Amino acid sequence: MMSGQVSAETGHWYHSQINKNNFEVVDVDYDAQSIEIQYFDGETENIGFSGWKTIVPTEISAPQDWSGPYELKTNDPAFDEYAINEVLNKFSNH
Repeated sequence: MMSGQVSAETGHWYHSQINKNNFEVVDVDYDAQSIEIQYFDGETENIGFSGWKTIVPTEISAPQDWSGPYELKTNDPAFDEYAINEVLNKFSNH
């Protein structure tokens, strides 16, 4: 790895061995030497390149439940199976 580069990849999910949180890298800014991450609950944070290694990130699979940052409840009418299938059918017919 070249100087000034980090192993963080935009769109990839990681688990911090230090704070035990899962997060997605949403931006790597080489000019600013910072990494923007978004936790599952939607909170964002900027980490400097020097801080990246200190959180001991391990790459993980993206979560199956994508609803975290949207604060949706599973008893929300939007989760009604019929409603979801109706929306999916509209998109698949175009």
